[in-house]
Amino acid sequence: MKYLRNIKPYEVIKITEMIGHAGKSIASKALIDNEHTEIRFFSFPKGESISKEYYEMETLFVMLEGSAKIVYNEDDERVINPGDIIAMESDIEYGVEALSDVKLFNILVKAD
Repeated sequence: MKYLRNIKPYEVIKITEMIGHAGKSIASKALIDNEHTEIRFFSFPKGESISKEYYEMETLFVMLEGSAKIVYNEDDERVINPGDIIAMESDIEYGVEALSDVKLFNILVKAD
């Protein structure tokens, strides 16, 4: 496949099986990762987090399993649960804190 990786063409799989839990650490799997687009699956154990970082791309989080807190700007936060999506503007800092064992994916897009 020219753009997608870590996925087999024509093979049907459940979205929650794209990534498995990795014990006490955060696991990730990228389907696309280039200068304009990232699609990445994450698995977080309860209590793990990704600290706030600056992102210049627009981001969409889609929660598959569990609950997580998305923290952004100075002290804003939103909790997302299974089936929820949340969009983040570009050029801000944000991070993710797992409130339970979590599986989610995010899509980052940057237009020229």
